Amino acid sequence: MSLVPWNPFGKDLDDIGREMASFIERMPFGFFGKGFSPRVDIYETGEDVVVKAEIPGVSKEDLNIYIDDNSIRLSGHSRRDAEFKDENTYRSERFYGNFSRTIPLPVEVKPDQAKAEYKDGILSITVPKAENSKMKYRRIDIQ
Repeated sequence: MSLVPWNPFGKDLDDIGREMASFIERMPFGFFGKGFSPRVDIYETGEDVVVKAEIPGVSKEDLNIYIDDNSIRLSGHSRRDAEFKDENTYRSERFYGNFSRTIPLPVEVKPDQAKAEYKDGILSITVPKAENSKMKYRRIDIQ
């Protein structure tokens, strides 16, 4: 795997937007204060793009997944246990409340064929690549 330097001048606006969203989401405690943003792994296989997100302690009924050709948005709600009382609390470090994260995808995908599975706090989303995703850029000779 080789490192690719960030070059906003050689990219289109969608790429710059994805870079900025990724930068903000990697900041500790969110951009506007304490918040929760699921950690993700994104990788490609020969046919698919796979996204795995850590979302422990959230029921699948409290999760939402939205997908288009270029990104996946995860949102949901993390709830406190009913017996959790502030007056008996010694430490509270976990995040409770609403969360959302938009994940830019490395290639175009077929959103209508996406599949998701949630097991042991890990959300796995598998989406087939679109046929034209093999070549995103092409070199044009100058005449």
